Amino acid sequence: MKKIYSQEEIEQILKSDVEIPDPVGRKIKDAYRKLGLSDIDIARSSDSKANRPPSLARTGRRKKRRAWTTIAAAAALIAGLGVTVYAAGQFVSARLAQTQDGDALTYTLNVDPSEKEAHEIRVTPGYVPEGYVYQTDGPYESKWYNEKTEGSMTIIPYNAADLYLESRTLDSALQVAISKDSYVKTIEIQGMNVDIFTQDNTDYIDSDDTLQDLYLFNEEWGYAVHVYLDGTDLAADEAEKIAKGLKIEVLDTTVPYPTEEEIAELNREHEEANKEAAASTSVSGDHIRGINDTLTIDGNAYPIYQGIEYQTEDIQVTDTLSFDDFPKEHFIYDSASVLGEYLNEDGSLKPHGRFTGDGGKTTESADAAFIIVKTKLRNTGDTAMDVYLSPFLRYLDENGNGDYTLLDPDSASGPAESGWESLALEGFPIYQSAPDNGGKSVLFTTLDPGEEEECVSVYVIDKDRLDNAYMQYFNIGAVSEDSPELYVKVAE
Repeated sequence: MKKIYSQEEIEQILKSDVEIPDPVGRKIKDAYRKLGLSDIDIARSSDSKANRPPSLARTGRRKKRRAWTTIAAAAALIAGLGVTVYAAGQFVSARLAQTQDGDALTYTLNVDPSEKEAHEIRVTPGYVPEGYVYQTDGPYESKWYNEKTEGSMTIIPYNAADLYLESRTLDSALQVAISKDSYVKTIEIQGMNVDIFTQDNTDYIDSDDTLQDLYLFNEEWGYAVHVYLDGTDLAADEAEKIAKGLKIEVLDTTVPYPTEEEIAELNREHEEANKEAAASTSVSGDHIRGINDTLTIDGNAYPIYQGIEYQTEDIQVTDTLSFDDFPKEHFIYDSASVLGEYLNEDGSLKPHGRFTGDGGKTTESADAAFIIVKTKLRNTGDTAMDVYLSPFLRYLDENGNGDYTLLDPDSASGPAESGWESLALEGFPIYQSAPDNGGKSVLFTTLDPGEEEECVSVYVIDKDRLDNAYMQYFNIGAVSEDSPELYVKVAE
C-alpha cells in the first residue's frame, strides 16, 4: 500500500514548489527522477514543470510554432529505422524499430555481460544552448536550466551494467514508445550512431515549447547517452550541436552487472505496482452517497478526519457564471483571469480544444459547463481539525455489478490548451468561498470542536463527461485500494 500523507504533508505539497524525489535508489529509477517524469512517455516528455502544484501552472496562452520545418520529410526516413544499430552478438546492440501497432518507435536492447566489464563513464557537454545554466541545487539540480524560457537540458549516461538492466527489466526508461513523427535523422559521431528526435510540446497546442532528444550508443565500450532538451525558440540544429560537442570519458572504475535475483526482484516490484495501480481504481458501490447524506469515515483508521462530517447540500450544473455572484478574489490560483479568456459576454463558456484520446495528437472542440457545489462541514469531535473545504471532481464508470472504476481525468480526452488545463486543475475547484471562521489557507480551514462551516465550490467540466462526474470527499492524498473516499454523483 502506498503512503498515506498527513494533512500537514498534503498542504505542504500543494503549497510548495518542490520536486519530490523518487524513493527507489536504483539507476533505472534515477533516470526517471533526472527527467522529472512521473509517467515515462518520451513521446509526451515534460520536465519538472509538470510536477508543479496548480498554483504555479502556466496560464498564458501562446501561439504554437513548429521549430523544425523538415518534420514532413521524416516519413521518408522511417523505412531505414529497422536496421540494427550494432550487429547482434556484439557487446551491445540497440535496434530502433516500430512498435507492434506501428504507431511509434522503440529501442530494443541486447547486452552480453560476458564480453566485457561495465566501466563507468563521465559525460561533459562541450556545447550548451545559450541561457542554459547548470544547477547544483533546487528543483533543477543536476540539470541545465534556462530561467527566461523555463527550458531545461538533462544528460543521462548509461554504462553497460545500466543497459543490461534496461534490457532485462519491465520498467525501462530507454525501451519506451517514441513518437514516430518526431524522428529527424541519424548522424555518425566518431564512429557512433546518434539518433535525433524533435517535436513540438504535444502537451498543449498553444505552447511554443520544443522537445529535442538525442540517443547515442557506443558498441565498443557498451554505453549510451540520452540528452533531453526542451525550451522555446530552440534552433533546429541544437540537438546536433550538443551531440557533436559531447566529451565522453570511459573511467577505470567498473560496476557489477545486476544479478538474476536483483533483476527478478525489480520485475516483481514492477508487476506488484501494476496490480496495486489496477486495484486502486476500483471503487465499491458502498462508497457512493447522495445529496444531503451525512458523510463520515472511520476516524480511528484515518485520524486526520477524526470526527469530521461532510454533507452535500446542493449540486447545480449551469451554462453561465457571473463574477457579480462569484467574486474574483475567491477564485483559486488566479483562475479568474484565465476564465475571463474563455467567457462569452453572457457568462457562458467558449468551446475549447481537447485531444481526442485516440493515442494520437488530433484535436476536437468541446463544450463545457460549470458545476456549483454547496457543502456543509462539521467537527463532531473534541479536537480542532484541519480539513479540506471543497470536494474534488472525479470521474467514475459503473461496472454493471454495483461497483465502479475510477477513471483517469484524461482517459477519454485531455485538455489541448494550457489555459483550460489550468482551469481543470486535476479536480480542484476554480472557485471556493471564504470560510466564515477566517481561515487563510487556500484549500483548508480549521474546525474547532462543534464548529460548522458552509462552502460553495465551482468547477468546469466538459458537458459530455457529466454522466461520469462525481464529487469526492475525504481525499487523503494517496491512491490505494482501501482508501476511504466517498462520492456523490453530480447529476443527482
